[in-house]
Amino acid sequence: MDMIQITPVADARPLPVRIIRTGLADGCLAHFQPELYQLVLQREGFEEKVELGFSGSRLLERLLRQPGEVVARDELLAHAWSDRVVGQGSLNQQIYTLRQILGDEKRREIIQTLPRRGYMLNPRFAVCAPVEAEETATSGQVPATPPMPANPQRHWCRPELLAVAAPVLLAGVALAATLHYGLQRTQDLRADLDIGNKHFTYLDARPQGLAQLRERTGALSARLAALSERPAHFTLSRHAGFYEVACGAEDASTRLLLIHQDQLARLADDQLRSCLP
Repeated sequence: MDMIQITPVADARPLPVRIIRTGLADGCLAHFQPELYQLVLQREGFEEKVELGFSGSRLLERLLRQPGEVVARDELLAHAWSDRVVGQGSLNQQIYTLRQILGDEKRREIIQTLPRRGYMLNPRFAVCAPVEAEETATSGQVPATPPMPANPQRHWCRPELLAVAAPVLLAGVALAATLHYGLQRTQDLRADLDIGNKHFTYLDARPQGLAQLRERTGALSARLAALSERPAHFTLSRHAGFYEVACGAEDASTRLLLIHQDQLARLADDQLRSCLP
């Protein structure tokens, strides 16, 4: 495999676009938080936080800087991997991961591949028009986050949540999220663990997968227990290369954290605290 020495690229310009329409469900928006290396999938009060890691965040930042512009592979490598020796496979994997998070892995409409040229973020999926945002930044004003578009239909960011959430929408989004992890997955095998006043539930369809889940998230569970100052209930599962963590509080509110398997060991404490009730 050809390896490339990367030289860091600095760009102090404000990021003009931070919100992306996703392919996960009608109306689901991804709010990019580059300072936290996160995407927050959001719809009508329900949110799911996805950890991108440093390289994934830098890669998305460059694509968002000028939607509709083709960015060469070498430039993306230079922007996302500072002072590191990496191969083209690293870029391919990060692009695939971003597409998977955005619900774009099949159609490839959001992040488009231009053969022998590079990649481009489709401007149709950028909620903020970059020209307007740049003009606002030039005038010294802080651009306001655009409101979510009105939609008479109710959809969740993940289609499989709808079947559980629909009967209890009037009871609140938090209850719907709790039911998703409590009722919908009763067919999975489960294992339970108490660390002090923190309770952990591990879910998987196979005994072998359940054992691997407990082993690979053991350190993560210990960190969550140490960082949480209040009693809490954590539900952990794994799907398509991502670990899902549902962080439940005593008041039945639930926050979700989606972690790619390659980022599991590199999460900062602040990123984990964002999920804690």
